[in-house]
Amino acid sequence: MALQSLYKFNIDYIIFIVCYTKQVNLGIKINKYHRLIALFVVVFGISVFQACENNPSDLGLEFILSDTLNTKVLDSNKDSILITSNNFKKYVNTYTSNYFFIGKYQGYESKALLKTIGVSGSYAGATVLSASLKFNYSKYAYQDTTGSVSFNVYPLNKSFDFSNITFDSVNSGNIGSNQLSTYSGSPSDTNAINISFSTAVAKDWLEYAADTSYASKNYGIAFIPNSSSSTIKGFGGHSQSSSNANLIPKVVIIANKNNKTDTLVYDLETISLNNVTSSTYIQDRFTVQNGISIYNILNFDLSKLPRNSIINEAYLRLKLDKPVSYLPSGSSMEMYYFMMTDTVTKTFDGGTSLISLIEDSVTVSVRLTKYFQKWNYGLAANYGVMFKNRNDFLNLDRFVFYGPGVQDTSKRPKLLIRYTPRG
Repeated sequence: MALQSLYKFNIDYIIFIVCYTKQVNLGIKINKYHRLIALFVVVFGISVFQACENNPSDLGLEFILSDTLNTKVLDSNKDSILITSNNFKKYVNTYTSNYFFIGKYQGYESKALLKTIGVSGSYAGATVLSASLKFNYSKYAYQDTTGSVSFNVYPLNKSFDFSNITFDSVNSGNIGSNQLSTYSGSPSDTNAINISFSTAVAKDWLEYAADTSYASKNYGIAFIPNSSSSTIKGFGGHSQSSSNANLIPKVVIIANKNNKTDTLVYDLETISLNNVTSSTYIQDRFTVQNGISIYNILNFDLSKLPRNSIINEAYLRLKLDKPVSYLPSGSSMEMYYFMMTDTVTKTFDGGTSLISLIEDSVTVSVRLTKYFQKWNYGLAANYGVMFKNRNDFLNLDRFVFYGPGVQDTSKRPKLLIRYTPRG
């Protein structure tokens, strides 16, 4: 039931009770049947009010009339509440993504690190006859699906724990200069891609598995995009083991030992290191982007909100500028939002993350009641609210929202606060 209908019902209910009570005061006799009706209406009315409070389907855009229960409403557009926006880049660990990304696209760049899992130590001294890298396109591209991906393969000079590194964890000195392989192409389906790999390095990996004191270490390899790349594409990562193990990248080694030839296949652990080198912000917009990530902070001027008021509800509604966003099929608009605790270090409330409500294909809303309560009561500093996409580690989806300064006020972030003044 929409709030407007519920509130209309409740006002009718209040009028009924008032009139009924007035009749009692005039001495009109009420029989037991009438008393039962009155009791039912009171109980049902209370439950309806509670439903309006706990599960508002209209997000309180009109709330209860201001005279009801002495509540008042602040509207960021009507009451000129100042909202400001601040984008910032925060590198994210993509280890648990189902993809690894490679390529370049209009200031964006993605490289990948891969390392072997479970190489057998039984093939020390074997002769490596051939070696290849096998991986599969996952049909995800940013943003040109028909563009080319071109990269070179180099050894890593340092061991990394892929589960906790980000783009800024790896520098150029950590990547060797000896080119081990190369690839260039425009994959369009999930068929396996096989590229030749250095047999000498493959042999080193087998020797290292048998003896970790071996001079040539197996720290893994790096896929580094070159200038021939015109897009970024996603390939099946090691996390595909939970959905489709065939899409996990592999190294395939043909080795002969003791006059016996074996085909050795080892999975490759993966991580993407994504970055954007040029400004991608659009005037009067703010961006939330996965994979790098780009987060946003919204700040609210609360000078028009009386101090220590009771905050009944506080909602924020955001509108997506869909034509300039990048949302492939299946993209989720769900946003995590947090209360900021420090503007310099960009840290936020470590409590349970909250998830936005998706109203339609271009609108998300968030409930900020508890944040405004803390700010208004002086229990926390008002550093604003940070937004990031729920899948920020997964892909490179880009969400561009209309900002506070956009000329069309209907598209601006809309804040509504229902409060009850004290005293």
